[in-house]
Amino acid sequence: MRTKAVRLYGKNDLRLEEFELPPIKEDEILAHVVSDSICMSSYKAAIQGPDHKRVPKDIDKNPIMIGHEFCGEILEVGLKWKDKFKPGQKFTIQPALLYEGGPMGLLSAPGYSYKYIGGDATYIIIPNEVMEMNCLLPYNGEAYFYGSLSEPMSTIIGAFHACYHREQGKYIHHMGIVEGGNMALLAAG
Repeated sequence: MRTKAVRLYGKNDLRLEEFELPPIKEDEILAHVVSDSICMSSYKAAIQGPDHKRVPKDIDKNPIMIGHEFCGEILEVGLKWKDKFKPGQKFTIQPALLYEGGPMGLLSAPGYSYKYIGGDATYIIIPNEVMEMNCLLPYNGEAYFYGSLSEPMSTIIGAFHACYHREQGKYIHHMGIVEGGNMALLAAG
């Protein structure tokens, strides 16, 4: 399958290229990206290139696809995942995999570390570790761009939890109403 993707080759070296994806393996998924949000983290990766903590050092020889806030449709499913995912199914991605076996260890993430998965592409190959870590999320919304916003929304919610449910310097999580505390309204409608 031919894809068109923005790939990172070095500091400030982004290239829009068209190339052939390899056939998927039995533990991979082929997908079509429909929507990708633009994130300052992608800008930071483009500026820093191989100095970015999630970007491999050898991108001059093995470029990566950028973009980590994306939503799309599954086209083909490898044998290992046929019981869980189906062609035609919509998906979104949680890019923080926390998978030790990725190209950058625990820091590996789609849109930063991989040759064939990133949101700034027409077609991608989703590697096994995305499914192993339950980071390929079924999406049932009507508009794909809402699915692209799931990752940035999760960072907002995480920031609110960190600010309003934890004592500074401690990692103990307290839920509920706190006397003298503040409350944030995330969504209403």
